[in-house]
Amino acid sequence: MVSCIVIGAGPGGIVATKELLEKGYEDVLCLEQSNGLGGVFAKSYDNLLLTSSATFSMFSDYWVGEGKNHHFWTKKEAVTYWTDYADNFNVTKQIKCNAKVKSVSSTDGETWSIQLDSGESLQCRRLVLAIGNNNIPKYPKWRDKLSAISYSHSCDYKNANDFKGKRVLVVGGGESGSDVALEISEVAQKCWVSLRESTGWIVPRERGGHAADVSTHRGIWDLPREFGKKLSPFVLKLERARKDPVFDVLADLNDKVKAPFGIWGIYGTKTLSLPKAIAYHGCQVIGDIIRIEEEGKRLKTSCGKTLDDIDMVVFSTGYCNRADFMPEELREPDPRKMYKHMFHPDYGDRLAWVGWARPGFGSQFPIMEMQSRYCALIFAKELNLPLPKDMARIAEEDMAHYKEQFEENAIRIRSLVDYHWYMNGLARIIGCYPPLTKTFFLRPKLWLQLMYGPTQATQFRLKGPGKKVRLAREIISKLPISTFNHIVKIGLRGRLIYAVNSVVPGLIKI
Repeated sequence: MVSCIVIGAGPGGIVATKELLEKGYEDVLCLEQSNGLGGVFAKSYDNLLLTSSATFSMFSDYWVGEGKNHHFWTKKEAVTYWTDYADNFNVTKQIKCNAKVKSVSSTDGETWSIQLDSGESLQCRRLVLAIGNNNIPKYPKWRDKLSAISYSHSCDYKNANDFKGKRVLVVGGGESGSDVALEISEVAQKCWVSLRESTGWIVPRERGGHAADVSTHRGIWDLPREFGKKLSPFVLKLERARKDPVFDVLADLNDKVKAPFGIWGIYGTKTLSLPKAIAYHGCQVIGDIIRIEEEGKRLKTSCGKTLDDIDMVVFSTGYCNRADFMPEELREPDPRKMYKHMFHPDYGDRLAWVGWARPGFGSQFPIMEMQSRYCALIFAKELNLPLPKDMARIAEEDMAHYKEQFEENAIRIRSLVDYHWYMNGLARIIGCYPPLTKTFFLRPKLWLQLMYGPTQATQFRLKGPGKKVRLAREIISKLPISTFNHIVKIGLRGRLIYAVNSVVPGLIKI
C-alpha cells in the first residue's frame, strides 16, 4: 500500500509527482506504460515543434536555460527538459516504466486497486490520472465507409514518406492537422483540408524573431472578453497590411471565425503551416464531408465540391476523453462536469485528473503544474474541496461561462478553457495569485514583467502555498517582455475604454 499513485509519466504526471513529493508524499509512485518519460509527446511525429515557446512552456521553478527566450522546443528538447526536471526534483526514482495499467477498481470506498498487465497488483489511498486526453483517437462516423482507400489518424503520423505522389485528404485543421497538411502538401500530388467551420484563430509562432506568445500577457488578456470584438478586426487589418501571401491566407482563414468574442471566442492554432501549405503548395480548404461514394474514392463536401480518386485520408479530428482501464462509471468522465476539470464530486479527494484542461491560447504545461499544486494541497489536507453539491454547482457555472465564451466549441471540445481565466481562478483558490498592486508600488520593474511578459507559471510562485519568492524573481527577471507593439497599444486603448465607461457607463461602445 502506498499513499498515492500517479498514472502517466508525461509532463502532467512528472509535475504531479514532484508536487506530491514536496508535500511529503515520499512513497508516491508514478506508473508509465512505455519505457521512458514524455508521454504522447515522445511518440509524436518526427518534426514536432511545440507551439508555445520554451519560456511559456517551462515549469515555474526550473529555469529553461539561457538563450531560450524565443526558442520553441522540438519533441526531443521537450523530453530532455522534462527528464532533467524529473532528475532535479528526485522524481525519476519514483517512476516505474513498462507498467501498463490493465484495470483500476475500488471496493471499500477508501482504497484503489491497480492491476498491471504484468499481473502485478498495487494499492493506494489516492489516485492521480495524468494520462492526458490525447490517447484515444476520435473519428467522424463516415470513416467506416472508406473501404476502398486507406486512412489513418494523426496520432499515428510520423512523416510524409508514404504520401508521395498521392491524392490526400486531411480532415481537421488544428495545430497537428496543420503541420501534417503542410508536410503532405510538399510531397503529395494534391492535398485538401476539410474543415467543419474554421481552423481556429491562426497566429504565427514568431513575429520578427520574437516568440509571439510573449504577447499572451496580462496587459491585453486581463481585459474583459467582450473586448475581443474590437481586438479581432484590428489584428486582421494588421495581418493584411503585411502584403505577404502567407499572412493574406491567414487573414482569410481567420476572417471565417464568427465567434462573438472573436479571437477570445475560439481556440488558437499557433502555426503558419496551413497558410504555407495553401500559399506555396496548392493545398485547398474544403467544407465538411457529407457524402461518401465509390467506397471512399469519391467524396462530396458541404461546399458542393467533389473529390475524385482519393488515395488516402488522414484524420486530425481530436481525441476522446476516455480511460478504459477505470471503473465503468469513470471511463468517460466529462471534464465540464468535474470541479475545475480535476475532481469528480462523487469521489472527492480520492481521485484527481491532471491535464484535462486545454487552453485556447497559452500553454497546457503551466495549467498542469497549477493543477498539480492544487491536487497536492488537497491531498495533504492543507486545503479542502467544497462540498460535493457545491463542486457540482461550480462546475455547472464554469460550463455556462465557457459555453458563452466558446459557444459550440465548448460543447465539442470538452476540455477547452480560457488560459488566463482558468489560471487566475485556480490561483485565487490556492492563494498564489501574484500581488500585482503591491508589486506596482514596491517593485515597478517586476510589475512590468508581470503585466507585459508572458503569463507563464513562475508568476504564481511569488506568494502563497509553494511560494519560492527569490527564485521566482530571478527567473521572471530573465523572461522576455513585450515590445511597445500593436497588441500593447490596443490593450492600453481597451483599458482606457473600460476606465471611461466605469465612470460614464456606455459612453464608448466596445
